[in-house]
Amino acid sequence: MFACAPWALTLLLAAAAGPESLDLSGLPGEPDLVELLWAHSPDLVAARAKIGLAQADVTRARVWPNPGFDFQWGTLPIGPTNPPGLDKLADVPNYGFTLSQAVEIGKRGPRQAATRSARDAAMLDALETLRQRWFDLLERISEVATAEIRVGALAETVRDAQRLADLQLERQKRGDIAGLDVDRAVLEAEKYASNLGQEKEKLAAALLLCAQTVGLTCHPFGTIEAARGFLTRRLAARLPPLDLDQRPDLRSLQAQEASARSSLTLAERRWIPDPTFRLGYVLDQFVIAGNQHQSLMVGVSIPLTFFDHGQADAQAASAQAAAAVEAQVLLRAAGLRDAFSLELQRDEALARRQRLQERTLPLARDVVQRLETAVTRGGAPLPDLLLARRTLGDLQLDAADLDLFAFHLTVAQARAAGELPPLPESVPHVP
Repeated sequence: MFACAPWALTLLLAAAAGPESLDLSGLPGEPDLVELLWAHSPDLVAARAKIGLAQADVTRARVWPNPGFDFQWGTLPIGPTNPPGLDKLADVPNYGFTLSQAVEIGKRGPRQAATRSARDAAMLDALETLRQRWFDLLERISEVATAEIRVGALAETVRDAQRLADLQLERQKRGDIAGLDVDRAVLEAEKYASNLGQEKEKLAAALLLCAQTVGLTCHPFGTIEAARGFLTRRLAARLPPLDLDQRPDLRSLQAQEASARSSLTLAERRWIPDPTFRLGYVLDQFVIAGNQHQSLMVGVSIPLTFFDHGQADAQAASAQAAAAVEAQVLLRAAGLRDAFSLELQRDEALARRQRLQERTLPLARDVVQRLETAVTRGGAPLPDLLLARRTLGDLQLDAADLDLFAFHLTVAQARAAGELPPLPESVPHVP
């Protein structure tokens, strides 16, 4: 019967009864979101399979070699018997039964240690894949949120532009303005309407990327406030301190190094012969010739490790260990370098964001409101209002893009710092 680990059974049950979509308007808590990602992301299928294969190797390393059983039917006479007249099957042949068992010397411990470390490395690789897909999902959701904010900002601009065009048309009917001003207002409204259509296409593309990452259909936030709240919460949260020792990719390399060193020990001990002990029983019917009717046989066979004594396996294990050490050094240096650079970029982006949100945007909105009032009363030219509204619209889009840029920097810094997502019980991990 197929045996299933508890975490794998939990995963299968969750996948069978899991949701069919991810509704961002009711975004679940982070542990539930991680569990959804673990259960439904296509990128994690291979990672889960590697854990199962590595666990099978651990089980295999704990099992003793199977004993052997030999049967021999000997002394089958050909031609006349000696002495003559004997029954060829009842009086002459002998029957031998041999039980053999190979005994490994100095190899089971290193082999088990190597497979345990390899299993830990597979679990840490799966955790690193989950961590990367988690941050990918956060970025995809942030892109959906930004697209919704941009759509909302442009929709508001379109409404204002259309309202101004209607007002200008009414003024033209009264003879207050020329037809050229109306046409310019209408063209401005059409331009923003076209831009709004493009932003809706970007929103659809962002939702598709979100679905491809999580393995579920993604639905938008629905409101600008909810979308902006998602971005703001992450930007306002404090990043954990830099702790490269907790990064699963580095810990996986350490486990790979430990597995390679255990494999090296195993290869170096290949020169130790593994004896095979034998215990046999012989039933000999040729007693008329003076043979012993029943007897036991004990023996041992020892391979001579003259030629193959593990030298090739030792070279492979040494190369794997050296590669793991070198990768750790390079990855750690890259992590420190990236974390320092990303922190500077993030601080600058947050400072720009604060200045834009607290000073520039409020000033632009105030200018548009005053100019709109003046244009409606005929106290200011329409081109000034169109220019001011275009500036406000561009600033709103810049603010959304800056929020997304700062969010991506925050996620990149969390990646480099080794931040882990909250792990539910269904996700196997190395303590």
